[in-house]
Amino acid sequence: MSTSFDAIVVGAGPGGCAAAIVCRQHGLSTLLLEADSTPRDRPGETLSPEVAGILDRLGVREAFDRARFFTNTGHRVTRGSASVFQEYGALGYQARRSELDAILIAGARAAGADVRQGTAASEPLVEDGRTVGVRTRGAVLRARFTIDAAGPGHWMQRHLGLALLQISDPLIARFGWTEGAGDGPKFEMRGCGWRWEAPVAADRRAWVSLELDGKLERPGPPGRDVTWRMARPCAGAGYFLVGEAACVLDPACSNGVTRALLSGMRAGDAIARGESAVAYGAWMESWFCSDALTLATLYSNFEPPPEWLDRACEALRYMAMRPLL
Repeated sequence: MSTSFDAIVVGAGPGGCAAAIVCRQHGLSTLLLEADSTPRDRPGETLSPEVAGILDRLGVREAFDRARFFTNTGHRVTRGSASVFQEYGALGYQARRSELDAILIAGARAAGADVRQGTAASEPLVEDGRTVGVRTRGAVLRARFTIDAAGPGHWMQRHLGLALLQISDPLIARFGWTEGAGDGPKFEMRGCGWRWEAPVAADRRAWVSLELDGKLERPGPPGRDVTWRMARPCAGAGYFLVGEAACVLDPACSNGVTRALLSGMRAGDAIARGESAVAYGAWMESWFCSDALTLATLYSNFEPPPEWLDRACEALRYMAMRPLL
């Protein structure tokens, strides 16, 4: 079993699988590590219409279509008695994450990646200031580049001591699933908060809610830290951060899975084509700032808007004007 690769990818979610597939499309020897033995359900089931073209590039569109995920042409936005339907202009999807992740992992295997599920990376291996691989339990695995796609726990950022820039006040999204498909997707604005619901199967409906003022009832349903934040720099000597390993925005942004897929693809292309870490980092920061400012515009219409919103906008403008080079 090989212990040296062109690229090691940590985390087999959408971003990690996309990175592994693109690395293999470029002919790079690639190892994909995933701590979980099998895919599991998790938040992040809404896919924007542009995902179809992304899946074509990754070679998994046929398997995705066979899964027959729920499709929709838009979602309903409600506030009190007011209601409006917002059309996408193309089909969007609601995909159970366990099924989507299984399709992408199979795609990585088909592309020729060495996929090792049930294997966790304990820490990055660093020599002379450059990341040169990872340690697992009982093994040292070396690579020219290491891609952190392990999610919002910021595995690489913590081990390398990178800065983590927090933009919003602390935010915890609550999520869960209920029986019955019910109506189509719905985004309900509730004072200084919102609730999203959408069918993900014939008898299963997903929901996510967020209080933007940070007030939570405890105990409550499962929660996830969706505080707006970004690791800086999100690429450097021998490493790239993709998806939520690089940056986190709350689910109202609605393109978290798309960002993971595209950033994973961009990282794979960057490694193969010799793109600088600076160029990748500037691209990620620009996207993060743009999406965060779009969210800020949405939240400025809430009654009341979150108290931290003006501070967040000021930080985003500063970040956009002074990219980390």
